[in-house]
Amino acid sequence: MNETFAAPDNAQAAAVRHRDGPALIIAGPGSGKTYTLTRRLENLINNFHIDPSDILIITFTNAAAAEMKKRARGLIGVSAEAVTIGTFHSVFFGILKNTFPINSSNILRKEDKYMILCDLTRILGIEEADMNAVTDELSTIISRRKNGIKAESGFGEELDEQFFSLYCKKLSELRLLDFDDMILKCKALFEKEPAILKKWQDRYKYIMIDEFQDTNPIQYETIQYLAGERTSLCVVGDDDQSIYGFRGADPGILQSFLKDHPEASQYELSVNYRCTASIVRAADRVIRENKNRIEKHHSAFDQTGDDVDIRCFADRRAEVSAIKEEMSPENFDDCCILTRTNELARIFANELQKSGVPVVVKGKKKSRYETDTAKDVIAYLKLASGIYTRQDLIRVMNKPMRFISREAFDRENAKPEDALTYYSGRREIYNNAVRFLEDLHSMGRSRPKAAMRYLMKVAGYERYLKSKGRTTEELYGLYEEASEYTSIRQWLKEIEEKALTSDKADVETCSKGVKVTTLHASKGLEFREVYIVDVNEGIIPYHKAKLIDDIEEERRLFYVGMTRAVKRLHIFYIQESMGKILQPSSFLGGLIDL
Repeated sequence: MNETFAAPDNAQAAAVRHRDGPALIIAGPGSGKTYTLTRRLENLINNFHIDPSDILIITFTNAAAAEMKKRARGLIGVSAEAVTIGTFHSVFFGILKNTFPINSSNILRKEDKYMILCDLTRILGIEEADMNAVTDELSTIISRRKNGIKAESGFGEELDEQFFSLYCKKLSELRLLDFDDMILKCKALFEKEPAILKKWQDRYKYIMIDEFQDTNPIQYETIQYLAGERTSLCVVGDDDQSIYGFRGADPGILQSFLKDHPEASQYELSVNYRCTASIVRAADRVIRENKNRIEKHHSAFDQTGDDVDIRCFADRRAEVSAIKEEMSPENFDDCCILTRTNELARIFANELQKSGVPVVVKGKKKSRYETDTAKDVIAYLKLASGIYTRQDLIRVMNKPMRFISREAFDRENAKPEDALTYYSGRREIYNNAVRFLEDLHSMGRSRPKAAMRYLMKVAGYERYLKSKGRTTEELYGLYEEASEYTSIRQWLKEIEEKALTSDKADVETCSKGVKVTTLHASKGLEFREVYIVDVNEGIIPYHKAKLIDDIEEERRLFYVGMTRAVKRLHIFYIQESMGKILQPSSFLGGLIDL
């Protein structure tokens, strides 16, 4: 969307003119949010003669902060340099740095965090072959706990608590701060040192927060301290675009702001300058089904355009074929395919690339074979074909749980049979070890697809994934791939060759071409033509979404995807995938006759 308006519309102008006191600007998709924010900044400085150093603007990403600074410089020139514009973390770390004898060397680096987490897993006796997966999981648990979000890893609550305690103690000993600490310690500083709090309250008399719907409770509480009772706190957001519940964001925070500031002025930027009227109407029909939201009145500036294209296909192959036929080469650069998961993005990107369509993959570019599920499957395949390593044995010996200890494979050239010797006196685990060997032998005698089916259904690996709350999407993708090979060793050789030639991705991305990304990663982007694919129950909404709040977040995610489209929006769903009959998404109920 081009935000270079000749003049602001009535709602934008009212928000721009707001000077003192709290304010909530509800900014729908494509409504000129950044334009309004920067024009208000210009108005405060040039017309109300507010000292630029009195103004603080908080964004959620470094990229957003950079864009805000660029626009501010374009509007008000060198005065923009005195305005504080940054992310929550950069702003609050700056306050800590101003108070305590710390600098950037006190920020915990990613590689140091990994080493600390690895050391703690050894201290607590956590036995896993893939330490990257373990540290990622524990890092997420630590962050969620610090932000007051209930979370538990697969190791159990007691071990999580020990781990959390040791981690915090270690960082304290090393005088290091992780990103969550920057907020928490700043909040604690404000609570314990009223004189320091007042100093910063006097410094920032005007505060603006962008993407307020993404704020978590800890961040909001800290901002409330900083704003105090006198500061003009202006928040800009849209509860219908709150899609980061897993990070602690709550769409109800806009309503909480109004409860905390009943005197707040409200402005609704309701005109969508990005999407056509048909897209706005369809998206509005979807999001109105949510109950936990502020009522809005969306309209479109562009009354032209095609109807939303909603179609059903027999399977994913037919869906991909239709996309390839629909797209025009001259429009590749302004066309995007949106999926619910990274694995689906990889599948669609790979299929397009095979047919010669240039692809740009945004977001994670992890190869199919680098995922935890793929690493487990490859380990099973190697063991089944007689390629034994201690690492592979330890990786899958308890997937599913067999209660086999890593000590059973203590020697360097360990073999599956070693578990029989180790547990010869313990009948129950001995029987588990026997079944483990039988599973490997049965897989080894089968062709790849049959071996995969055995692993999933008989050996119990699919059931294991579900018990851990992990998706089976990648597993079924590998199951489909297995049909391309006649032997396990042939498949393993192909996997090895791909690993040697790929640069962290089995989809080569171009600098220009069709964009393929997830709904989450599409936030803040726009494209002339958008395809939202596999809009089926269990995919969109995701199968893990069971509670009403989770379903509503999935609906918001779908709404965000729909409103990325400028001129044309395609919504596709399929009837069957990997032998399973699929139903169209319940979110389509207001758009088609189900």
